[in-house]
Amino acid sequence: MPRPLLIGIAIALLVGVGLVGARLNAGARQEVAIVEDTPAPTRTPEPYLVVDVSGAVAHPGVYRLAGGSRVIDALLAAGGMTGEADLAALNKAAPVRDGQRIYVPRPGEAVPPGSATGEGQLKLDLNRATVSELESLPGIGPATAARIVRSRNSRPFARVEELQTRGLVSARVFGDIRDLIAAG
Repeated sequence: MPRPLLIGIAIALLVGVGLVGARLNAGARQEVAIVEDTPAPTRTPEPYLVVDVSGAVAHPGVYRLAGGSRVIDALLAAGGMTGEADLAALNKAAPVRDGQRIYVPRPGEAVPPGSATGEGQLKLDLNRATVSELESLPGIGPATAARIVRSRNSRPFARVEELQTRGLVSARVFGDIRDLIAAG
């Protein structure tokens, strides 16, 4: 065989071996992406609240409302206020608590004891409030709300001032929430 032909065959073999090796290495270096299908976190729904709506409303009764509801939601569930209702007697934007009685008075009518009408009767009870209700207070975050619940579980609050004496809130925060809370 002539020498140039042998050199051509040798070069062709080297190129072939190089291509085969390159293909094998390319297959070995190929990265495989692993994709996990993780569902997005879902928010736990607020628990339901049960309230008693009576007085000057279209359909007095006991209603089940979504957590975080306001007095206006309870009034709408009861069919709205009648034309006889004292519109200024209620804070319709106030949050509703589970087991609350909401009474819509007529002008000049005495409100039954234990009924929520004005601001003063809608104070948040430290011994019954949920963590989310406590978090709705100014200056109270998730950690402080959890500490309040742990503290009341070991010993219920007799007075609202115990929030400070137990070291749960600062004087500034207590001043901001003092008129919004009660110790039932």
